[in-house]
Amino acid sequence: MAIRLNKGIVLQEVDGQAVLVGTGRNAAYWRINGTALLMLKRLLDGNTAAEVVESIARTHDIDRLRVKADIDQLIAALVQARLVHSDSLD
Repeated sequence: MAIRLNKGIVLQEVDGQAVLVGTGRNAAYWRINGTALLMLKRLLDGNTAAEVVESIARTHDIDRLRVKADIDQLIAALVQARLVHSDSLD
């Protein structure tokens, strides 16, 4: 599963964090922390959620269930806010 930014959404990195800004009908402003940015960038690069979970859990020695819960929550929130879209949330 790959996610994509919706049309009119711009991702801008600032000091290790990021903002997602939408215009027009998708008007929104979201600020995300460095961990969420790492997850989002990997998903936007075409990695599956499972691949991102495994990579982050291994690299940062974090429980996989915790990482999975965090990434699921991030994806759901971004989809609900109409900032990204996906065919599936594997």
